[in-house]
Amino acid sequence: MTDLLMVSLGTTRGLRIQDAQFVSLAREAGASVAVTGVRIGAADRLRRGYPVNDVVEAIAARRALDAVLHDHDPRAVVFSTTTAALFATDGGRPFAVWLDSPARLNRPGLRNLALHAVERRRLAAARLVVVLSARAIAALPAGAAPAVVISPPVLPAPPRRGPSEPLAVAYVPDPKAKGLELLTRAWARAEVAGARLVVCGIDPERARAFLARRGVPLPAGMELTGMVSPEDFGALLLRARAFVSAAAWEDFGQAPLQALERGCALVCAPGGGPFPALAIARELEPAFVAADRGPGSLSIALTAALATGEARLAAYRAAARELLSPFRRGEQVRRMRELVLPALLGG
Repeated sequence: MTDLLMVSLGTTRGLRIQDAQFVSLAREAGASVAVTGVRIGAADRLRRGYPVNDVVEAIAARRALDAVLHDHDPRAVVFSTTTAALFATDGGRPFAVWLDSPARLNRPGLRNLALHAVERRRLAAARLVVVLSARAIAALPAGAAPAVVISPPVLPAPPRRGPSEPLAVAYVPDPKAKGLELLTRAWARAEVAGARLVVCGIDPERARAFLARRGVPLPAGMELTGMVSPEDFGALLLRARAFVSAAAWEDFGQAPLQALERGCALVCAPGGGPFPALAIARELEPAFVAADRGPGSLSIALTAALATGEARLAAYRAAARELLSPFRRGEQVRRMRELVLPALLGG
């Protein structure tokens, strides 16, 4: 018998990483955990938008669970995402739903009302809802099961060596969702002579094509590096003075938290979603957060961060380390051991 069986939807690289982190935390907290992935198969061609995407994925998740439930005989089931839980049959076992934000928040609108209703019933039937940040709790539907925060842990950073470079870093895997056009227009306006903006996470040709369709030229000092390894990305953050997020929406946003851990000033355009790093950025230095989502406002915030001296940045980094304490691995393992496992396993 296995303690926990996770149904990992895994439709994006970010979801797969988050699920692996949950499993690692649960095992460190003392639970045995099995994982089943979800294969969409031939039905993938039906996915053209929401809510059809959710229906296709939910059917595939139910099929994946049914195929392994008897073999693993888990004491409890963890569904990664609301979608994975929508149509699942759990055999009467207690279950939890692990999500960054509910569908009622990140998939609004009349066409998703039926999805919201099913989500509401499933979250009410769960033993526990496990969310990535405290800001997501307020977005849960009325009647949802008790919520516990388990965040993807911020990885500890080695110490910085020497002063930061006049360098800003951005992570833009999706050019539309992560605001590549806004970022580019803001950089073109910023007063940052001699500074560089390095954009990671997207193929350079894809980024250039996206910008060309919008009539936005690549400005001086902006570099497209493509995909980089986690190690190289972390090393880049340790040299940079600032990390900039222009995302219109963030369900969680792990890269900005990692940037804060590595000593970057966090520059943000205001965005929607339960984005914990945005609240931290506002608390640390409001001047580094744009007043609105216009390129002029973001350029002012960028200019301010890159012009900040090392003495002031040292104080900023010390304050950031304190504000990141709830996201550290030890705290996540404690929450898993004391709050999640007893609720699911009855210990």
